Amino acid sequence: MSLMRWEPMTEIRRLQEDMDRLLERFMKPFSTLTWPVSEAAGPPVDVYEKDGNVVVKAELPGLKKEDIEVTATEDSISLRGEFKREEEVKKEGFYRRERREGKFYRTIPMPAPIKPDQVKASFKDGILEITAPEVEEAKPKERKVPIEA
Repeated sequence: MSLMRWEPMTEIRRLQEDMDRLLERFMKPFSTLTWPVSEAAGPPVDVYEKDGNVVVKAELPGLKKEDIEVTATEDSISLRGEFKREEEVKKEGFYRRERREGKFYRTIPMPAPIKPDQVKASFKDGILEITAPEVEEAKPKERKVPIEA
């Protein structure tokens, strides 16, 4: 049995690599976000199916319908807007600042293909409701396949 010399820097590098891998695994789910990380508290949404439609409900308190843009493709719905501050408060004397401000952009993948030209949206009491009709699935036709010799 031979003795090995202990090198503390090697151990520190190994620890750093382990921590990097751990953080990479932890942050991976957040890397697919479509809005800036500084605005990761983008609008929370509910997505569900109802009567052949995909329904998306987003909380957008304090916004007006003119401040929101909704776009749709066959496989996603995107929300874009900006939370604005109307009053300016000097920093001295400010105890807490929790209300969000700034631009947001979020793309919500659809669980099924939708018809983008028939998507409807309504906005009431800070809740944006989007209704997107699903594409009817074409039933596969059975076809006899000839076998070549």
